[in-house]
Amino acid sequence: MMGWQSSCVLLKGLILLTFSFHYFVLASIPSSAKFYTIHWNSSNPIFRIDNTDNIIDVNRNNVKFEYDQVNLICPVYMPGTRDEEMEKYIIYNVSKDEYETCRITNPNPRIIAVCDKPYKLMYFTITFRPFTPQPGGLEFLPGHDYYFISTSTSDDLHRRIGGRCSSNNMKIVFKVWGPPSMPATSQPPQVTKLPSWWPVTSQQRTTTTTTTTTTSTEPPTTTTKKSKTYNKHPNEVVKSEELTLGGSATTPLTSAANLIVMCALSLLLYTMR
Repeated sequence: MMGWQSSCVLLKGLILLTFSFHYFVLASIPSSAKFYTIHWNSSNPIFRIDNTDNIIDVNRNNVKFEYDQVNLICPVYMPGTRDEEMEKYIIYNVSKDEYETCRITNPNPRIIAVCDKPYKLMYFTITFRPFTPQPGGLEFLPGHDYYFISTSTSDDLHRRIGGRCSSNNMKIVFKVWGPPSMPATSQPPQVTKLPSWWPVTSQQRTTTTTTTTTTSTEPPTTTTKKSKTYNKHPNEVVKSEELTLGGSATTPLTSAANLIVMCALSLLLYTMR
């Protein structure tokens, strides 16, 4: 029993150390973007109902093309842990009404992460940017709020009503910062300018003689310009957030940090079997 507790403490300490090293490397990269780590389990104080730590502002005062990131870390356990002590979750992106009621009414809800492997370290990295290279990815638009909840229970992973969203307040709001709206200003009067292809009609020419009068009228010549209306429609494809199992590497330093994290944890889990 004491050996199991020591191994558990060692595992948690190694996880903390590796993530600390990970963020130390990221901090050495010049950037105004922020990185968040959220352990998605019921014991995390961020989910306490008596505070507002689960409401997070992202991308505030970032420079252009730099976006905050968050790591959603699934619960991980030592081999031999009883099933009733392990937590498994599905994290959904829902509407505001579904967030407030802990009731998912959408028949096809957007799934952010699936934490169903309690013996494996799993984390999902989300980048809060207004575009995504992945088809079907979620775009985090400035000035919008995004709601994440888990309605799973200890005996029903796929439950969509209540669950730990109701019992443990397991829900988070990400508020994407947007610049303040510009004040309305009076526009200068517009001057109507005729286009260069305005129709031109030739004048009537009249020739008169002493005996006969000849009147010749040339038909009006109209010059028209072929035009085509182009409607610029916004991208109507609903896209989900960029999710990377095990993190997303943006620089060689980040890649090295992620590799060291995964290798160290894998080696520890292997030696403890």
